[in-house]
Amino acid sequence: MSADLTTAFDGVVFDFDGTLVDTMPLHYEAYRRTFAEAHLELTPEDFYGNIGGSARETIPRFLRGRSCARSVQELHARKKEIVAELFATAEVPRLATAMLLPLLHRRIKLALASSGSRPGIELLLTRLDWVRYFDVVVTGEDAARGKPAPDLFLLAARGLDLDPARCLAFEDTDDGVAAAEAAGMTVFDVRRAVAPGGSTPR
Repeated sequence: MSADLTTAFDGVVFDFDGTLVDTMPLHYEAYRRTFAEAHLELTPEDFYGNIGGSARETIPRFLRGRSCARSVQELHARKKEIVAELFATAEVPRLATAMLLPLLHRRIKLALASSGSRPGIELLLTRLDWVRYFDVVVTGEDAARGKPAPDLFLLAARGLDLDPARCLAFEDTDDGVAAAEAAGMTVFDVRRAVAPGGSTPR
């Protein structure tokens, strides 16, 4: 696959969570603790039913119109503190798509385009020894609009100095797929890849 990929495209842009690693349970736990400190409950349904986009877009959806003494910015800042602690110590499962990184490294330009926060992503990239793989890292702080808007993918292509039409994106959510397509990229939806045993990676 990697040989065909490097001849068909000039660059590859990876989403992070759900595509290369599975840290969503850690993000949920960090948000759950943050909301608990503000005397609010955040259920798994609240979280997993509203993820996608940047924190400034998702936190209001988590609140569901409930009043909170802390601002969205304060909630996000506290969540980042907690998740950094979890990222530094908890196990971080690597997903099947991550096996492409060493195969494609130095053979094609690679970028990361995530709605997540830069400090947490950079912490994990360092911990996993993946910093060396990426020519460009774009995070939620770098664009005014999160996915499904195309901004993050367009920034990644610009950073790689490539036409988005010559880039392949790997994604795992409807919003991510829509964002990459809106940017003009070809998209591989990792949810459609069938793993051994017939299960679909998440």
